[in-house]
Amino acid sequence: MTRLSAALAMITLVGCAEEVTRRDAAAPDARSDGAAGDATSDGGVDATSIDDATSDSGLQDDAQSPIDASAQDDGVDAGLLDSGVDTGVLDTGVDTAAPDTGVDTGIRDTGVDTGIRDTGVDTGIRDTGVDTGVATGGCISGATGNYVARFRWTGSSPGSRASVSYEVNTLPDRARWRVTAANRGSIGSYTPTFTDTFLGEGGLDFGGTTFMDVELSSAGIGTITSATLAIYGRSFNTTAPGSYAWMTFQGSGAAPSGLVSNSAPYRWYRADATSAVRGGISNMLLRISPGPPSGALVVSRVELCIEGR
Repeated sequence: MTRLSAALAMITLVGCAEEVTRRDAAAPDARSDGAAGDATSDGGVDATSIDDATSDSGLQDDAQSPIDASAQDDGVDAGLLDSGVDTGVLDTGVDTAAPDTGVDTGIRDTGVDTGIRDTGVDTGIRDTGVDTGVATGGCISGATGNYVARFRWTGSSPGSRASVSYEVNTLPDRARWRVTAANRGSIGSYTPTFTDTFLGEGGLDFGGTTFMDVELSSAGIGTITSATLAIYGRSFNTTAPGSYAWMTFQGSGAAPSGLVSNSAPYRWYRADATSAVRGGISNMLLRISPGPPSGALVVSRVELCIEGR
């Protein structure tokens, strides 16, 4: 029993010695310094707060942390800039379809756009007799006939030289077509004068012994049933109206005295000249003179309208 007791006592001593050793290793400063202040300044608590590499690097060295790096570099962030979702608005066909489809160019290329310019609707106003009848066809004095010869007196300003503008001649033979003005009192020195632009279009100063010669041809017309001679202008007298007379180698005639008013605006004045106009005359000469009571006219235009076959 003595030996057994001794062995138990030895085991007890050894266990106590190991416990003391473990405690001494866990708190070395507490035993060596023996002061509470030293334990705070020199112990493991202070070293852990300042120098613990594991704890401190986790808070300050974020670039090395896998969690922080993934927030900046992972595919989620790059996907917003590089994926097809971001560039699809600019690069897909949806963006370019509007200007390239036929809907956009149809307005410019279809007949709807060019029809206004190319169809008869646009040119009809210029090409019909309403607009160009003054210069290209038909009797415009109010007379009737299927043949017409018409001319106009023009000038640059009042007192300038009057010139003839040949508007239309639809006679079968147009080889003879000439108009002149002369004065019996000044043969060789007379100059036709353009005047009266303030009250009307202006025309030939046609008074006194002045006359007009109209050279034309009725060849190709077998029978003439009517011929109307008309002038467009006014009496060039402030107190009296006027008239006009005519003659050919086939006959003569005159408009009623005072037929032509002395007031503006200009108008057409017609008279029946059938007795002086015959068919089949290749060298017809029609002479026109001013008549009473004024004996003076301003003649802007002259028209001979013939009904024949």
